[in-house]
Amino acid sequence: MYQVFIAEDEPAALQHLCTIIKIKCPDFQVAGTAENGKSALEQLEELNPDILITDVRMPVMDGIALVKRVKEKYPDILSVIVSGYQEFSYAQSALRYGVCDYILKPVKPSALQESMRILEGKLDEYYYGLRNQVIRDMCTGTFSESPRFYRIFSEDEYYIALLRKNSLPRRFVESRGIEIFSIKEEQMMVYGRDEVEALYICPGKLLFHNSFYQLMLHLLEKEKRTLAFYTLVLKETPVRAGQLSHVIRSLYYTLDHRLIIGKNQIIDVDQPFPGTEQKAEVDSVMWNRLKFLIKERDYRQMEAEIPALFACWEERGYTQLYVEEKVREIFRIFRSENMLNESVENSEYIIDDAFYYAENMNKLADNICQLLCRNRMEEVQRSKIDTPEFFGRIEAYIKEHLSEPLSAQKICTVFGISQTYLSRLFRKYSNTSFSKRLAVFRVEKAREIMEGYKDLFIKDVASMVGFADQFYFSRIFRSVTGVSPAEYLKEKKTNLTEL
Repeated sequence: MYQVFIAEDEPAALQHLCTIIKIKCPDFQVAGTAENGKSALEQLEELNPDILITDVRMPVMDGIALVKRVKEKYPDILSVIVSGYQEFSYAQSALRYGVCDYILKPVKPSALQESMRILEGKLDEYYYGLRNQVIRDMCTGTFSESPRFYRIFSEDEYYIALLRKNSLPRRFVESRGIEIFSIKEEQMMVYGRDEVEALYICPGKLLFHNSFYQLMLHLLEKEKRTLAFYTLVLKETPVRAGQLSHVIRSLYYTLDHRLIIGKNQIIDVDQPFPGTEQKAEVDSVMWNRLKFLIKERDYRQMEAEIPALFACWEERGYTQLYVEEKVREIFRIFRSENMLNESVENSEYIIDDAFYYAENMNKLADNICQLLCRNRMEEVQRSKIDTPEFFGRIEAYIKEHLSEPLSAQKICTVFGISQTYLSRLFRKYSNTSFSKRLAVFRVEKAREIMEGYKDLFIKDVASMVGFADQFYFSRIFRSVTGVSPAEYLKEKKTNLTEL
């Protein structure tokens, strides 16, 4: 419920305004009142309302001066001026201070009600953006509690879970995917650093019969067709709003240090890690043999040894972070022996993509071999397929099959290229990643469908462009276009009516 502060020196007029808001504006409540601008200004810092309604003529400090000071000190507060007809020209000077509306006395209930309806739309949008920023800050560790934090998180308790579909996010900002947020219509708040991740913040009141664990299992079941493996980290017990930032960071920490490529996991963040710290020691015989083969430039034996090494890591349950560290070490050894033509920067991009699209350790090992051991053979064929025309065929295939489950691995199979090479093509010809390009194509197709068939249900549009879940589709759509599918359809229908 939005908070309103009223500054009015006439008791009858003040009571009239309070009564209208109480009876006609159910989403607003009067948080405080004052008889002059000076008293109002003193109370605003503590009450931090969303809207200030002020009369123009008041003793000590008038409404114009009050609005000016409020704009300077509290720019997020929306202001409304109330004034008699004869003061209209005087009140107009307040417009330069960002006053949202001007209402004539005597105030008609319908006039104030309409003004509050318009302001409610602005506040909805403001708090939606503020909520998203707060959630992002809590996830990145840059959060600092603001006066309006508890206006956003006003429930008694919340449940939290973090679902990662496939591997950890890329490390390079330039190649990251689409950041997603839940749309305003969703009761459960969702944030993803990219399109294959979801942090769920669930108000406790949403859980009626099922437990939070059961709810997450239900959501996970809907996602399974779009993932190779998953890691679900959750806290089964509820937390207070003030604990959210700390618990969210612990979920991300757990994800980073427990995710294993190719392995489905459901992890309770409150449960201790199995055993003590994971031993970061690979079989020294295999590791030393690989280093020897690199120095000897024995590519044939390396192609057998690298998969064996990955199989050993998989058997021991080593995490993605550990495997990444070892792969980077292998790259450094190759580079020290002058066996790698890729720059350090380009190698990092390639490693990023190899892990990001890895469906299991076997395929990851194959991609690393493709890059390190078969790179020379691929160079011979590169001129045949490293063309805009070949990349155009790939994009055309994607556009023709948007309603189907598509993955980087499937595209590689269809066109007979390696995953590493596919990543190179997308970076070179689209300056983006495969996953991000796919999401944009699906949203573009959805817009085309909605423009042609404005009466379709959003869930049907989502299905037609390859999304099994309507809300997930809506999040991606808003992240790409800036508006939700519902808002997009409404705008199109409005434009059609005006024509």
